[in-house]
Amino acid sequence: MEITVSDIAKDRLTELVGEHLQDGKAIRVFLGGGGCGCSGPSFGMGVDTKNEDDQLVSVGELSFIIDGNSSDALEGASIDYVEDVMQQGFKIEAPNAPQAAAGGGGCGGGCGGH
Repeated sequence: MEITVSDIAKDRLTELVGEHLQDGKAIRVFLGGGGCGCSGPSFGMGVDTKNEDDQLVSVGELSFIIDGNSSDALEGASIDYVEDVMQQGFKIEAPNAPQAAAGGGGCGGGCGGH
């Protein structure tokens, strides 16, 4: 399994959770449930301990835990950190993740806030 992590994302992850990555803990990355309209797949991250069925992927000095249900979707994924006027946070792009169905009705509605 291969994932890439931008330098800024590595720095921010180390800043945010570095002190929690001890005693066998690593950063779990997973394919989340739900999603909204055309937003595509959702992902999550958190500090966790590896289970027997998980894969451990090292990127530089960071280790990531990928569960069996998320491994196909996260193969070849990239993690970046975005900070601009419109958004701030981690962005995961996964070319193998299931995409939202592209219906002919457009993407307005269904998620509130429009």
